[in-house]
Amino acid sequence: MARQQRQAETDLRQLTELCGNTIDRTDQRMQRIEEAYRTLAEGTWYVYDRVNANEEIAETWVRTELAHAANAYQSLAHNVWQAILERTNEDNQRRICQVTQLTRVNDTLAFLAEANTARSQHLPTF
Repeated sequence: MARQQRQAETDLRQLTELCGNTIDRTDQRMQRIEEAYRTLAEGTWYVYDRVNANEEIAETWVRTELAHAANAYQSLAHNVWQAILERTNEDNQRRICQVTQLTRVNDTLAFLAEANTARSQHLPTF
């Protein structure tokens, strides 16, 4: 999750650099990006706080929150890179953005697979 969090922050920085001060907070895509980032950040902080407090993570969290975080990351990556693509004029740069967007989708799928494996392995201990 921490890796997804850092990647989302990097992607958001790229979008911000491209948009400058022209980000329209009333735009529905930007609202979805903010909501997805908030969901991902809250999930990451939850795990961080539990680990720092040396607490066990509740089984209900394992079942639901990893899926929420993965879905949030997928939504965020899709919307951020779609917004970047719309604002990119150079053909070569557009192709690079499209490849990056596809990479982020594959990262999400890998994250879900790892989360499912980890959950299956650790579920009996809860």
